[in-house]
Amino acid sequence: MKLLLFFTASLLAGLAYSAPTSNDDDETLVVTADFFPESLAVYTAEHDIVKLLVPLNALNFEDDADEEEESSSDSDALVFFVQADKNENGGLVDQGLFVLKNGQATKLLDHGRDAAAANDDTKTAYFAANDGIYAYNAKDNKAEKYGTVNDDLISIAKVNGSDVLYVLTADQVVYKVTEEGTKKEVLNKIVNAKELILDYQNNLYYYTNDNKVYVLVGDEVKQISGLPENASSVNIINPPFVIENGVPVIVDNKAYVAYENGTSELAGFDFQIKPTAYAMEATLIQFYAYEKKVYEYNILTILFSELLSELKSYLEDKTDDIQAIATRSRSDLRA
Repeated sequence: MKLLLFFTASLLAGLAYSAPTSNDDDETLVVTADFFPESLAVYTAEHDIVKLLVPLNALNFEDDADEEEESSSDSDALVFFVQADKNENGGLVDQGLFVLKNGQATKLLDHGRDAAAANDDTKTAYFAANDGIYAYNAKDNKAEKYGTVNDDLISIAKVNGSDVLYVLTADQVVYKVTEEGTKKEVLNKIVNAKELILDYQNNLYYYTNDNKVYVLVGDEVKQISGLPENASSVNIINPPFVIENGVPVIVDNKAYVAYENGTSELAGFDFQIKPTAYAMEATLIQFYAYEKKVYEYNILTILFSELLSELKSYLEDKTDDIQAIATRSRSDLRA
């Protein structure tokens, strides 16, 4: 029996279980525009939202030991997002990196492309921009230049438990950045990468120009098996905190989970429509972007209310697993 590791990339794509489901192997949930009711929209942008990040650190969780607070139905989460337009060649035209805080959006960088944060007790996040790395100053709600890297960056990932950052340049070079942003080292084993994502065991996932997905585990690069050949599109996504050694992957219109051992698992979700960005890190409170809007989904609220009846029906026999997740702490990952 497969592990049901995430629900719909439209709103529950990151709800993970620790136990196998029963008789679910042939169950499929079709994601439609109905999964984006106006009542769940929390922000409307002027441009497409192409990146979302909910930091799993003290920016959102002041007291990691307070599990009741972590599973509160009132998220008030601080969310970073990136806006962009598409040019005639399908490339992205920068429209700014923003922070959404207490319902108010503030532009932090004109040419910010990506954001990353560790699962720890710090109060910062890091941004990839056209002129290097920036760090978030929570006190002043602004971005400040970090270190001496000045490359044109498009993707960034933050290692848990150290100051290490991985960054990807516009010309597809991956650097390991250390010593508070002042030292960079080329990772020659990674070539033609288009995006970087870390799991919570610090394994680095990426996909390439030919839409193949790989993972760097230590010094070894493994191609992820079990994914479709000749894919036309790939998304790799920051995982919910309950998936420790894998990441969600959406290939064309189907959802998978890719693992550090180089395997993958079909998750059983088909997409008539797909979000433009995903933030499922907090697991029970998630954010997705669709048609220039940010939507917030509280899984417990959906389960015990009349919202999204089709999804609620799908989840009803999984209530015990969901409630078990609500009692888990992010500190489990650092134990």
